[in-house]
Amino acid sequence: MKNYHSLVLSAIALLAFVGCSNNDTVQDENAQKSEDLTGLTEFAVKETATPTATRTMGIYSGSGIDFYWTAGDKLWINNTAVTPALIQSSKDNITGKSATAKFYFTGTYTAPSYQVRYTGNGNTVGDKVTIKSVQNQAAPNDGSHIGTDGDCGTAIATQNGARYDFTLSHKASYLTFTPYYSHGFAPEVKVTQIKVTADQSIAGTYDFDDAGIKTSSVVSSSKSIILTLNGGGDNGFEIPSAEDYTKNAAIMVLAPGTYTNFTVEYTLYDQITKIRGTVSKRYGTLNFNEGKNKKVAANLDVINRGDKLYMWDAQQDYWYGYESEQPLINENAGTHYPKSKTTDPMRWYNDVNAPYNSSVTATGNASKCPNANEMAWYVLEGDPHWEGDRLFSFAKHLWIGGMWFKKKAIIKSANNLSDEDMKNKCKNIDYRSYRPSDKNWALKNETIAIGAPTNMNHYFFLPAIGYFYNGKFYSGSKIPGNQNGRYGDYWTASASNIDNDNRNAFNLAFRENVAGIYISIRDKGAMTVPFE
Repeated sequence: MKNYHSLVLSAIALLAFVGCSNNDTVQDENAQKSEDLTGLTEFAVKETATPTATRTMGIYSGSGIDFYWTAGDKLWINNTAVTPALIQSSKDNITGKSATAKFYFTGTYTAPSYQVRYTGNGNTVGDKVTIKSVQNQAAPNDGSHIGTDGDCGTAIATQNGARYDFTLSHKASYLTFTPYYSHGFAPEVKVTQIKVTADQSIAGTYDFDDAGIKTSSVVSSSKSIILTLNGGGDNGFEIPSAEDYTKNAAIMVLAPGTYTNFTVEYTLYDQITKIRGTVSKRYGTLNFNEGKNKKVAANLDVINRGDKLYMWDAQQDYWYGYESEQPLINENAGTHYPKSKTTDPMRWYNDVNAPYNSSVTATGNASKCPNANEMAWYVLEGDPHWEGDRLFSFAKHLWIGGMWFKKKAIIKSANNLSDEDMKNKCKNIDYRSYRPSDKNWALKNETIAIGAPTNMNHYFFLPAIGYFYNGKFYSGSKIPGNQNGRYGDYWTASASNIDNDNRNAFNLAFRENVAGIYISIRDKGAMTVPFE
């Protein structure tokens, strides 16, 4: 591959940079190679730093990238005394991977020094470098691919007796990604691809001379680079709950330069739910210097509104104490779901009576939810938007789909409301005391926009998460089955008096073409969360 020295990092906003890494030593596995070197001149990598205990190939060490030279690496001499001036090494002592390397050139060289170039593993020309727009990394924290994807460098080889010594200076730029998800993903959730884009060309074929890459000379250019991980597809690298470069560091090569609208897009895939989606982060204008590495430690922006479902106003969640039986992915549930207040008092719903004209409200878990009036304002004045491809996590797995509603502050401002106004009535009706004519009553909004709202700062997102009933997962129909992403069900803080008893409460439910306030039986397990 390249010179083994570390790529030194410097700090910039939003990207974590780190300092020089170790110049470690390894046993020279090529030392026993014996060849006839008659008529050849040796150019050898020069050790310049204090060695430490170990070295590994193309690995991000937490403070830089270390490199091995690998089989297929070649060196070029720019010998201006002959034509053609660029001469490729004819032999080397590389049999596998090595921290140092020796290259041999046919003939006798006598000048005090020569310019040398490295133009990438397998490159057959000494004056061009191709930074690939599609790169692949086979294993976590293994940058062995970068030699074929555009790594390059220059050096001055100086005479040292019968040989020449050099220390390569890298001329490409590098990104090391260490994505994580602080809420935690199941091990089956992988990052399969990382894509970067900018307004300017960041990849292509460039002229290359003794000074390095000529960025203005690019042909076959690309404004994006895709780095596939472990072959992409359904595979990829794991996503830890905190930054851990040993588990998923991914290294990309790109051209030096200043780039605007620089965006990083992560593709995620859940091998259980079969959901695939992307998460993006825009960094604005960034400068990438030759020979330098920038670390991007991103906490992935995947929405999580909790992993537990509750009967209305219950003290504990539906599968509390029996979490392993929760049917997160399919309908094969255990038998220990709550069956009565007597046998499961902590998981059973609040059975407070809700007689006509009362305003009975939650006192347990559901007390943090909007009440029926607040929920009605969200439905009627919240400008609901359905976004079917927005990623969210539930119970550590990936799903897509949900609905955007205007934030409370935006609704209040537009309708000249106070907090108490929203709580006490919606359009002159107090739904906490409302007695519908039948149990199929609903307050619906069927004017649903499709796609994310333009001004997302004015909205919040509710994932489409279904409910449990009799131990099975439902998605808004009488047919059991986990179809998260198609239907969402959220409790309000308000009990309902539809049957003048203690079995019902108001809830918000939505799907692609409708959002509404409904009356539901309290013994189903639904989302119980504050909205903002």
